[in-house]
Amino acid sequence: MPRASAWNNAPVCSDGSLIVGLSFRNGVRMSINIAFERYRLSNGLEVILHEDHAIPMAAVNVWYHVGSQNEEPDRTGFAHLFEHIMFKGSKHHAREYFMPLQEVGANVNGSTSTDRTNYYENVPAEYLELALWLESDRMGYLLDALDQASFDVEREVVKNERRQSYENRPYGLAGQEIRRALFPPNHPYHWQTIGSQEHLDAASLEDVKAFFRRYYAPNNASLAIAGDIDVEDTKQLVEKYFADLPPAPSAPRIERWMPALGGEVRIGLEDQVQLNRLYLAWVGPQRFDPDEAPLEVLASILGEGRSSRLYRSLVYEKRVAREANARFGSMEVAGEFRLDATIVPGADVAEAEGALLAEIERLRIEPPTDEEIGRAVNRLEARHVRQLESIGGFGGRANLLNYFNVFAGDPGRLNSDFDRYLAVTPGDVQRVARTYLGPGRVRLLVVPKPAVSPSPTSIDRTQQPSPGRPRAFRPPVPQRLHLGGGLDLLVVEKRELPTVAAAVYFPGGALRDATDAPGLSAFTVRLLTEGTRSRSSRQIAEENDSIAARLNVHAHREYDAATTEVLTRHWPRARDLLADVLTNANFPAHEVERVRKEWMTDLRRLRDDANAIADRVSTGVLFGRDTPQGHPTNGREDAIAALARAALVDHHEQSILRGRPTFVLVGDIDAQNAARELEDAFGSWGRRVERPSVQDPGGSGREGVSVTGAVPSNSDRSSTGARELGRPTTIYLVDKPGAAQSVILANQVSASRVDPDYLPLVIMNMTFGGQFTARLNMNLRQDKGYTYGYRSGFDWRLGRSRFSAGGAVHTAVTREALIETLKEFRDVHAERPISEDEFTKARLGLIRGYPPTFETTGQILGRLMDLVHFELADDYYRGQIERLQSVTLAEVQRVAAEYVDPDRLSIVVVGDRAVIERGLEALELPIIHLNHEGEAVS
Repeated sequence: MPRASAWNNAPVCSDGSLIVGLSFRNGVRMSINIAFERYRLSNGLEVILHEDHAIPMAAVNVWYHVGSQNEEPDRTGFAHLFEHIMFKGSKHHAREYFMPLQEVGANVNGSTSTDRTNYYENVPAEYLELALWLESDRMGYLLDALDQASFDVEREVVKNERRQSYENRPYGLAGQEIRRALFPPNHPYHWQTIGSQEHLDAASLEDVKAFFRRYYAPNNASLAIAGDIDVEDTKQLVEKYFADLPPAPSAPRIERWMPALGGEVRIGLEDQVQLNRLYLAWVGPQRFDPDEAPLEVLASILGEGRSSRLYRSLVYEKRVAREANARFGSMEVAGEFRLDATIVPGADVAEAEGALLAEIERLRIEPPTDEEIGRAVNRLEARHVRQLESIGGFGGRANLLNYFNVFAGDPGRLNSDFDRYLAVTPGDVQRVARTYLGPGRVRLLVVPKPAVSPSPTSIDRTQQPSPGRPRAFRPPVPQRLHLGGGLDLLVVEKRELPTVAAAVYFPGGALRDATDAPGLSAFTVRLLTEGTRSRSSRQIAEENDSIAARLNVHAHREYDAATTEVLTRHWPRARDLLADVLTNANFPAHEVERVRKEWMTDLRRLRDDANAIADRVSTGVLFGRDTPQGHPTNGREDAIAALARAALVDHHEQSILRGRPTFVLVGDIDAQNAARELEDAFGSWGRRVERPSVQDPGGSGREGVSVTGAVPSNSDRSSTGARELGRPTTIYLVDKPGAAQSVILANQVSASRVDPDYLPLVIMNMTFGGQFTARLNMNLRQDKGYTYGYRSGFDWRLGRSRFSAGGAVHTAVTREALIETLKEFRDVHAERPISEDEFTKARLGLIRGYPPTFETTGQILGRLMDLVHFELADDYYRGQIERLQSVTLAEVQRVAAEYVDPDRLSIVVVGDRAVIERGLEALELPIIHLNHEGEAVS
């Protein structure tokens, strides 16, 4: 089944593709029909148009039928390299592609897979012509602007991406080794999409230009445009910009190539990880093969959800694995079926391997049950309906239309493809298990690396098009209903698709953790789904999976939340399950110990992830590692080990049962009916509630929760008030021997989300590091090639927030990257204040990019959760554009000078100390050595 695949080509690519089929409302099957019009220009470009006027946004999506399969074995990585080069500029727009689009609030990206390269722009509808002008210019005139200098910079960026996403990522090279063993050297899937650094280094400018001329042409492309468009006007724009682009000679294609393995191929790999991980992989059929649907259902039965066979056997019952997964990824020429199990400390790899193979053998001997088939199909159906909420982006409607057009030759298959999944039988699943999952497979064991020391047109393409007429947009205002016991319900009715998203919000979160019990809140809410008075852990998992619900409970710094997303027909069951886990959790002792063991394993694994270490340590050095504001929300090993079951029961009683929850609902639902149903399901809750008597000393207005890190009020804050909160700039160095990259995070305490300076700070961040074209990324990535991405952002809180800037850089340039980071902090603080042009573009980008943030039920649910948490007015979002328009350049420059202080930075660097320490010492800044938990070391 085509869908986003984290192992198939990621993180370079993500098809995000899924089938569309049938859904239900009130138990009745209903057809989902995506209407479109397809036609072809004389130069071979295929065009697909789809109208939807729900929000004032247009989605442009271009697919080129070229991927890593089209490369030569000694010149790999070209397709992915061009994904990057296509953003560098073209003949009539010889500057960064992101600039004019992000200035108008567009969302822009591209991706590469084995079989295709795609690009998308989600733009305010009045800027559709701008997106088409840019897309057509890079399709027809890219090489006019490609010179050796820009080629060299992008080559370094791609090499940094490989380091960041593969070499410096736990288990990141496993996929590469599996591909090499599964497919022979001359097979187009023998190499991964990221390619080889050696091949990129050896490539000449003419090599890559020849690759472009062969594949990046209108007759090898498909253009989908969806959203708030007029079809006839759009056709004229397509003709205007694309009709005169010349086609290229047709490229040969491989139809099908499934190599056979005579037996098991056993390979091993050492990595900087804490746990062994075992992979088993088989060659499977290509996309749209009759066996694709049964194999996808088989993978779901084996490895998706807590009711899956692998989870029940390896994780829950035998407890030999921390996680176990099964996935089938179909591609154009062949496919891959993969199992993996991450082995817990002390467990026998052979036992885990035997358990994996035993589950395969069970299915070969006896077919799955009808109930298992139903759960799998429900999950697949729910996933595709959620994707249909989005017009553009990876996996939205425009992308899906291109997917079926390019790979199936018919975008209309979007509306019927799910039929083959509905037709899958238990016998089909048993048959494909017997056919494909035999002894011919690849076995890869990743083990911890031993510790070591050291038509003719006359248009003027040089003129950027003017925008069209702006479309009006009014964000939804929730209905607020009052339930029994003084509890509130916020509802936004959204009827386009049969989905419902729900949340229950509780103030407090990790702020309620005792000083000696970091992680108490997170560990408690994690256990809510592990047993109630009427359901066991297994029953909860099976019921949730059977309705394809996304039930999650999670603890944040300042609140806890339980959320679920489900198709409308399953909402009553999802609601009752949500009520049961929240109000009737009974914390079975054996489940507490099982989850504790898993939790502590995960905490040990954190030391494998440099980004996680940097984030965890940064919060601690900024707010104090033993304070509620600074301790890790998921706790530390010693604290989790010491938590008694009684503490969990008490925390549940005080924070959940006696909390003050707020209910939030979005989707295909009637507000009044929903209120009555929630009162029935949660009716006793209001009688439990006891209003806490402790007034928040931090001034957040939140009762019963101490937010001691709140910023001073405006009247108390001088121009240095925020800066007085930090120590002089200091480097905190965490050693990660052998790391291919160093992760840098420069941190500072900043304002509360409810501070009047919030919007000026948001605009400041957009210019500094909040988008691709911001100062940080343009300097360290685009100009210097030190990194794959370098950004900044806020972790907004009711109390003092955290401002961070940084990214992962090549180890050899750690010192140089930090020098540039400090330079950018000095510049924005005083030496090079934000300009009028930067300010205007950032503010307009935020304004124009505002409507798409209300596109899906999940997005709206998140917005409403912010309303609740930050105590914003119900109609707050209606006035956001006006508030943005009222922010001045002087305000943005003031907050940059006041909050961004290069002399008060806490800079966390996670990298190979033996390689980078001398360079850091040359900066003449204090250096404090910490371990991965933020504790001082010698």
